[in-house]
Amino acid sequence: MTIPVPTVPAVRAALYTALVAACTPDTDVDLLVRYDEPGPYQPEDIVSVGDVTTRTTEPLAMVGGMGALALNEAYSVEVVIDVCRSGDDPGQVTTERAWALEAQVETVVRTDPTFGGNTWIARPGQSRSESEWTEDHGWFRVRITVSVDVEAAI
Repeated sequence: MTIPVPTVPAVRAALYTALVAACTPDTDVDLLVRYDEPGPYQPEDIVSVGDVTTRTTEPLAMVGGMGALALNEAYSVEVVIDVCRSGDDPGQVTTERAWALEAQVETVVRTDPTFGGNTWIARPGQSRSESEWTEDHGWFRVRITVSVDVEAAI
């Protein structure tokens, strides 16, 4: 009997690949799409496929087509959007750009909610935003964390 592995690596890879293809750069501003936190290169727009939170499993079937001891797997993948702008009044522009990228993340998930057949369903979950001025008030930053909620059979 072969025990299926968690879908987390395949879902994160599919999400990353789809975001690279779907996220559009802003005019004259670099966009970085990556796994986890960025390294030394940190442009004004960053979209990161981040941590998996609260992965749970529960029995799905003891017998049947899914195989003995099949499990339902549920977890969330955090996608972090980080946008910074400078200028005289960057708050509105920064906020609008961050939420435009958030909408692109949601569109990716809603376009293929099975991530190429790796899940039963994925959907955008909670989103939360934080905004702040940098210490010297030279940059305004908006950071949005989007939860992509996933359910799969393993």
